[in-house]
Amino acid sequence: MRSRPLSNSETRRRSVRVYQCRFRRGAERTVAWIEARGAKVGAWVDLETLDDGGLWEVEAVFDTPLEDRALKAMQRLNRNSLSSLMKNVV
Repeated sequence: MRSRPLSNSETRRRSVRVYQCRFRRGAERTVAWIEARGAKVGAWVDLETLDDGGLWEVEAVFDTPLEDRALKAMQRLNRNSLSSLMKNVV
């Protein structure tokens, strides 16, 4: 069975909006991107990539959302550019 490429409308439907948010947990603070469904001031979320120390409270939600695909592309570009800088460090 062959699968066909997704059309633009199908791709758009499957994308997820993410927001950059500021979080706190006790005296700790951090900033991360999360899905729109959790990006509400006062919500408690699990930031899986940080640690298993418990939930974080959303302290602020910044205005400009990104599609999850755009965020992944931006992160990939940033990682690639940083690795090239590290190659030049002696």
